[in-house]
Amino acid sequence: MRILVAFACLTLLFASTPAFTANSDNEQLQALVDQLRELTDKARQQRAADRWLLNDLEDLISRHDWPWRNELLMEDFSDGNYDQNPSWNVVSGQFWVDGRLGLRSRSEAAQEEPAQPAPQEKKQDLGKALLGALLQEALRGKENDQPGEEVVEKRNEPAEIQLPLQIPTVFALQLEISAHNPPRETGQIEFGLYQGSQGDTGYRLILMLGERSTLELVSRINGRTRVIESMEMDNIGDGQTHAIEWRRDPNGRIEVLLDEKELIQVRDHSFRYPFKQLAIRNQAGDFAVGSITLHGN
Repeated sequence: MRILVAFACLTLLFASTPAFTANSDNEQLQALVDQLRELTDKARQQRAADRWLLNDLEDLISRHDWPWRNELLMEDFSDGNYDQNPSWNVVSGQFWVDGRLGLRSRSEAAQEEPAQPAPQEKKQDLGKALLGALLQEALRGKENDQPGEEVVEKRNEPAEIQLPLQIPTVFALQLEISAHNPPRETGQIEFGLYQGSQGDTGYRLILMLGERSTLELVSRINGRTRVIESMEMDNIGDGQTHAIEWRRDPNGRIEVLLDEKELIQVRDHSFRYPFKQLAIRNQAGDFAVGSITLHGN
């Protein structure tokens, strides 16, 4: 009964209080948030309130709470490098620091090879037709000896860079990015939180630019990918700087905002253990990351 009375009092107080924001200095409000969270956890353990009430209270807490209070990373590449303080590791492709734009990379989309003409589509000269079998054998030999496939494949591989970092499951990642692709050219950049260096387990936030630009949140567990949410967005391939905020709270609620406009809000409980890598993967295009800020609980 005492817990329910406390719930009622705190709920009335929250109802008349503006939502807590990242820039707020209202320590008193945050103390009340922490107190209400403790009461909610206690009530759930003791089954002192209905589940629907507890769920509503947790949503109320989330709207006023700012659990991301510990700064884990602040990187703007103003020192002119990415391999010192902190030390990023290039996994593939090329990265460099642009003094005006930040960490930059360029990756070419894989090009489809033109289909080889079928033997019957070649010139049907009567004399050559008599030697068709020999020509076909010669063509096979040339196809097997063609050089440069490994070079093309290497040029078309994604550019990926990783930073070893202990990241809790409750995190707030803020990014400033810009895209410099030619007009109408598609592009794709991904931001990942990995539980291992291979990227086969963790979250990925994928931005795909083009005529129909999309923002996609996926989880990968042992190499198997599941799309959590996918939303269309404005094409940001205009060379201007855009802000991305990606947050996950203690209740598993994930929010993704682009230029302060919320695009994704979903709950997900795929991961219980901390992440160990922050990754940037340029799948195709010309992108720059101006700054990265990461907070945890």
